[in-house]
Amino acid sequence: MTRIFRPNAYFEEELSAGEIFPSGLEAQNAILESCFLVLTGPEKEFGEILSHSLPEERWYEYWKNRVGSSLPTPVRIQKGKPESLVQEPLSLEEWGQISDYSEKIGFKLDPTAFERSARLSSKIKQTEWKKKFHMQEFPVWIFKNDSEWKSHGEILRLQNPPFPLYVRKLEFGFSGRQEFLLPSDLGKASQKDFFKIRDVGSVLEPWMDRTQDFSLLFSAEKGSFRQVASTLLLSNQKGKYSGTWLASEEESFWYSEKMDPVLRNLSDFAPDYTGYGSIDSFVYRTIEGQEELRRVSEINFRWTMGRILWELCRKFPLSDVRDLLLFVSHKGIPQEDSYRKLEEWSREEPTWRIFPLSPFYGPKGKPMPKVLLWFRIKRDEVSDPRKTASDLAAKARIKFGG
Repeated sequence: MTRIFRPNAYFEEELSAGEIFPSGLEAQNAILESCFLVLTGPEKEFGEILSHSLPEERWYEYWKNRVGSSLPTPVRIQKGKPESLVQEPLSLEEWGQISDYSEKIGFKLDPTAFERSARLSSKIKQTEWKKKFHMQEFPVWIFKNDSEWKSHGEILRLQNPPFPLYVRKLEFGFSGRQEFLLPSDLGKASQKDFFKIRDVGSVLEPWMDRTQDFSLLFSAEKGSFRQVASTLLLSNQKGKYSGTWLASEEESFWYSEKMDPVLRNLSDFAPDYTGYGSIDSFVYRTIEGQEELRRVSEINFRWTMGRILWELCRKFPLSDVRDLLLFVSHKGIPQEDSYRKLEEWSREEPTWRIFPLSPFYGPKGKPMPKVLLWFRIKRDEVSDPRKTASDLAAKARIKFGG
């Protein structure tokens, strides 16, 4: 039996396009593809991996020097060609579970799986479900298409809305693909290209003063959901994701307690779901200055970065550390080797372990603008996880020219 990972960091784009492998995703997927190579490990215990791109040799050499054995080489996907690369029976572990695979024709869209995934991942459907169970801590507006946005948004604008800033999100859109709007912009034509590409649905909500971001990892078996772990999400002032900490018990106990009823109600929304996922939440400050928890910002019925981190920690257990995944900027200064710089950084912090989960350079030697690093830091050296992550990002900019 062979187990295949088909990672796609931009799963929502597949839902928007109605097809697997929409153009332009190959380079964007490379980071996740290398993560799964590390997760699979030298013994290939999770089975074969199919990949759009192959990591550069220096990345392989770095890992071999650090762990003492080689990471697996993936089988490269060749578009338009039948795949006869694996042995039946096989298990397809997807980022978003919308396709099928056969030796004769390779990957193809599974209409039933696609419909189910689109329904569960729809921000509009999720918003309707949250309203049903009274999980809207502040007002949210739904627009099924651009025509509704223009008409209903204009009505909202004329009602003198009470919030100073709003955020509009695509029905299927990944983290950071959103539009910030002043009250005077409501109902007006979008300035963002991704709203102009197609007549899509969207969700509008006030942009709140967020103080903390959390994510609850869950697993499900035929609509029965259980908690797996909690993570601390890192994002900038505009909500752009940059990394994930595994939360400590002290940091997440109160959050996990509040999320138990949400998981119980989730079986109403996804009564037949089997697989992994996460619920993104955040703490925000009200106009009166009180802090409240928004229990459900978004539900991800798929693999997430938090799940990757949790699986990595299970595979490579290490006591008394805090684990962090962090995207860092990388310019790849000419005549300087970023892998050598990473080794130097590791020597400067002898109690840490730092691993590149993605290559610093592409197959042709071009610097990758973002690199995903995995930090394992002594627990007593992390008093404020968010400040620690911010300091590490600043150091990375100095090290790698970001």
